[in-house]
Amino acid sequence: MKSLFVALIVAMFCTGCSSTAPAPQPAREPPKSLLDEADAKLSVEDYKGASALYGEFVKAQPGNAHAARAHATQIVLNRLLDSQTELERVKRNEELPRIRRDLSERQSEVERLKAENAKLRADLERLRSIDLQTLPGIKK
Repeated sequence: MKSLFVALIVAMFCTGCSSTAPAPQPAREPPKSLLDEADAKLSVEDYKGASALYGEFVKAQPGNAHAARAHATQIVLNRLLDSQTELERVKRNEELPRIRRDLSERQSEVERLKAENAKLRADLERLRSIDLQTLPGIKK
């Protein structure tokens, strides 16, 4: 019985030592850093995504040698995004056509008033001429 017990223990040790190693994992692409991902998004013109990733990189690794470049790039991208937003707002703005229409109407009114002013001056000169002719003692 004792020999059976020893044989069983030896068999378990041998089985444990000869167990197959886990199958090797398929080669995976090394994980990209936030900076690499941000640069990739920037190259495909995903400016919002790139700006967010640059910000995350600076927060996660402020002492990294590339942190200053990442921060500067984030600032430039934020300014670009703000400019694009403002440009889109101006393009969509319906106020500009209304202002142009008002300006055109006011220019027409100015031209009408100038013509009326010239007519009234001519009338005034004609009345002055008539008045001078009707005054006694003034000879022409």
